[in-house]
Amino acid sequence: MKLAILQSIPTHPRHPVQTDTFAKFQHLCGMIEQQSFLAAHAACHATMNGIPRTLAVDTDISDETDVLHALDTAFQTDPFDALVLPGLTDPSIQHAVSTRCQREQDTHAFKIIFDAPRDTPVAELVRRQRVLPRFATLCWPYISTVTPGRRSPEWLPASCVAAPLLLKTAPHLRGVHEPASLSADDAATLDEAGVLVLRQKIVARRPVIGLMTPPSRDALPSTHAFADVEVPPGLFVPDTSAPECDEAAFERELLAALETRCAEVIHAHPKNDANLWAALARTVTAELIHARDKGYIRKYHVRCDAETASWGTPETPVVEILIDFPKRVREVKFNVSTRTTISP
Repeated sequence: MKLAILQSIPTHPRHPVQTDTFAKFQHLCGMIEQQSFLAAHAACHATMNGIPRTLAVDTDISDETDVLHALDTAFQTDPFDALVLPGLTDPSIQHAVSTRCQREQDTHAFKIIFDAPRDTPVAELVRRQRVLPRFATLCWPYISTVTPGRRSPEWLPASCVAAPLLLKTAPHLRGVHEPASLSADDAATLDEAGVLVLRQKIVARRPVIGLMTPPSRDALPSTHAFADVEVPPGLFVPDTSAPECDEAAFERELLAALETRCAEVIHAHPKNDANLWAALARTVTAELIHARDKGYIRKYHVRCDAETASWGTPETPVVEILIDFPKRVREVKFNVSTRTTISP
């Protein structure tokens, strides 16, 4: 999975910035603690919510020509699964972006998440959503978040945080504060119109943010085709004869189990310090080793230290977890005399 981000970057890099960790992004683009900029928030919430790679292009989102040039640069760099332009609320520029992206959809399927101004009425949001193409959507409402090193919460456009939910790399968001208030009737109206509606939920006794209606599996973009995988004789192959939904269910169960175990560890440690960070890393690693040994996941990465802890709140740190799930297969053929072939 890769998220493309078009926004102003304080260091103004001349080339696209491709990173697989937020630490690398900050090294190349600037520290989020020192400068509040939307590209960094989008990269931060993506990498700590399951999107392993980000592609950022420096652009002035108020200039249509500059935005379209940055978009062409992103297309020429590498395929991506979702595109965000945090803070871009001008409907004419959004239309120009959608028109340009329409030409790419036949060969490169991806989603676009757009924003609207904070004071936009619900009826206007519905009208704007209805004129967008099928691969683009508005997201609402704005999110209040606490940035380490800054004195007060900041309001972020919803596109900064929504990509992991749309791409289903996380069942709910980590490292965010709370969404702006939205009545149940307004939320239902926006949801029915196709707007991505962010709602607060309680998971393991902690408030988190998720989508009001999770996107269907068929609605997600698919930029990576299933390739044939050849397995040498004698190598254990997990049972893949169950329907795809079973694997999706396991992914959800694993993420829920990780959330529960982390909540237990946090409850058992009164201080948000190095002892808690180490305990969280050990607990998560143990769960993932068990899943890997059973063949449910291929690789994993776990990190909980002073940097990741700063992404959370003063009481609750953040654990960075990256998981590589096996590619799904629909058929398994065995030929014991030569080799085992798994084909889509």
